[in-house]
Amino acid sequence: MNYIHHMENTLVKFANDQRVTPWHISLYLSLFQIWNSTHFKKEISIHRNELMHLSKIGSANTYSKCLKQLSDWKYIKYTPSKSRFTASKVHMYRFDTTRDTTSNTTPDTSCDTTSDTSSDNTSVPLVRPYTNNIKHIINYNKQYKTKEGEEKKSSPPLSKNKKDKSSFRKDELHSSDMSKKTSPTKRKKFVPPELKEVKTFFHENKSSYQVAEMFFNHFESNGWMVGGRSKMKNWKAAARNWISRNEQYQTQNQSPAQQRLHVNENKDYSEPL
Repeated sequence: MNYIHHMENTLVKFANDQRVTPWHISLYLSLFQIWNSTHFKKEISIHRNELMHLSKIGSANTYSKCLKQLSDWKYIKYTPSKSRFTASKVHMYRFDTTRDTTSNTTPDTSCDTTSDTSSDNTSVPLVRPYTNNIKHIINYNKQYKTKEGEEKKSSPPLSKNKKDKSSFRKDELHSSDMSKKTSPTKRKKFVPPELKEVKTFFHENKSSYQVAEMFFNHFESNGWMVGGRSKMKNWKAAARNWISRNEQYQTQNQSPAQQRLHVNENKDYSEPL
């Protein structure tokens, strides 16, 4: 059994047979693997799970359909089992000594009855030549060289292209550096003020030193956090809000008599109380 000639002729038959799909080829190669492991016996026992795993066929329907079609097309001879306790049988037809591999898909089984130890040099299989033979490669290389020579004549020198690419790269780097220089500067990191600076600012905004100390102690204790969550960015803006809220609080907590002291009213003090 010359398995190399067998596989060459089988693959040629597959190429000429328009009915064959990749699932048929995968299943046949799995059967050939089992046939090879049994040293090319006339019949081999098959198991569906094993063949589906080897052929990577995930559907049991696809497996059964391809197996029956390979048997109908005379690539194999499939004998299904009528009992679940016995395995099905497959007879693999030999194609290692066939001469006609052009269009006929019927196998030549005349050598099936001969022993496997017979010499394989009696006949030489006719294999269809490939399209990418030596002459084709030589002609393709000649065409490629002529086209490449014409392109070199029409294209500018390579050194100039390299210079253009390098100059373009330098211009790109220069533009990126200029964009970095012209980009706005990052915001400065917040630095907590000193108590003296806070008192001066509160005094300039017509507030007392006591309110300034309250403001400073409050934010100094919580790490200068606004609302206890976000870091303070501008303490002067927070101080102005503090002053305005303090003034509103004082006006709301004043008694009616104190509020009337600030109201200019024309009173007649001659009237009795």
